[in-house]
Amino acid sequence: MSISIHHGLTDISPSEAGYRESTLQQLDTFLMGLINEGKLQCASYMLARGGQTFAVRALGALRHTDPASELQPTSIRKIASVTKWFTLVSIMRLMEEGKLYLTQPVKDWYPEFDHRHYERITITHLLTHTSGLAPDPGYFTEPYPSGPWDIEFAFGDDSDASKPERTEAEDTAYRRSRWIKSVLAGPPVCQPGESWNYSSTGFAILGDIISQITGMSYNDYVRQTIMEPLGMHRTFFEVPEELHHEVCTVEDWDLNRLTRTENRGWSPPRAGGGLYSTLADMNRFGQMMLNQGTYQGVRILSRRSVERLAQNQFPSGIPAFNWGDRLQHMTYGLSSQLGRVFDPFKSGTFYHEGAGRCALMVDAEEDFVVSFFVPTASGWVPESIVSIKNMIWSGLQ
Repeated sequence: MSISIHHGLTDISPSEAGYRESTLQQLDTFLMGLINEGKLQCASYMLARGGQTFAVRALGALRHTDPASELQPTSIRKIASVTKWFTLVSIMRLMEEGKLYLTQPVKDWYPEFDHRHYERITITHLLTHTSGLAPDPGYFTEPYPSGPWDIEFAFGDDSDASKPERTEAEDTAYRRSRWIKSVLAGPPVCQPGESWNYSSTGFAILGDIISQITGMSYNDYVRQTIMEPLGMHRTFFEVPEELHHEVCTVEDWDLNRLTRTENRGWSPPRAGGGLYSTLADMNRFGQMMLNQGTYQGVRILSRRSVERLAQNQFPSGIPAFNWGDRLQHMTYGLSSQLGRVFDPFKSGTFYHEGAGRCALMVDAEEDFVVSFFVPTASGWVPESIVSIKNMIWSGLQ
């Protein structure tokens, strides 16, 4: 079956952006090959330089249940861990308002953390995945991966008819304490600051801290202070039903997730991976980062805060396992991956990737913002991430 390439609206041509058109043709051919090989279901990307888009393209199937459906440049897709950047920006905003500081102990919000194993964990440890809290299931490729949600039952059973009567506020506090305790069950994997272990659970904690400080749900705070001011009108924690047909899915879990409802008042905030978005909306967020915290006259963060995101937090390096790749000298910003010596971009480039997969990247030196979706149910496909980055940056003149 032939694959059509759909072009989105652009502001300028590739040549006007100082970019080679031939590179885009090579990129499209490469992505089409990955789709034909079954490594990807579909792919899309948006490239912008100087705040103006010059390439917006999409190809492949929108739905895993319908090979004839076509991904569009405006299609909605879960952005998974790119959500962590929204949590990061929220934390930095609250820091700027004097409502927290980055070296503040997490135990200031949770009595459960006032223990010798956890009392030294700070906000920065959570932002940089160095807290020692349990990493994501599968991180160490263990044969029986599990997460805190799998053992939450051990800290209270709602089916027990003899459970005490509680007010709504008491019930919310009780349920929150359950998932916090499940997060802390078992020993930490390292002492705070000792090594890098990717932990989305730490971001659930950050999301809950945001709620405690602001008196708002995490979702509402992100929506009112980031998404709405930036005009990100097609970015959602819960995609409206009338837009479900525009959401890209690669497996049945994706479909079930669209219609699943939860009481998020007491469940862990999805601050580590709950958002859906589009290329255009991700580009708006990326442009804000590129413009040192502002977008179209709206300031979201201070210049100094954005500069801190791209600063290596471990100039002497820190050991990391990193999904099968044992690193002795991991480099990492504040919840941001940084350019490394083997990357086509320099160390000042900062970015975040998401499972499923996708990425949002900001290269200040080249005045360049890159967002792309490479959805697949095949797990890790290195060509769809590593090779695509190499190809995209090779087109800069």
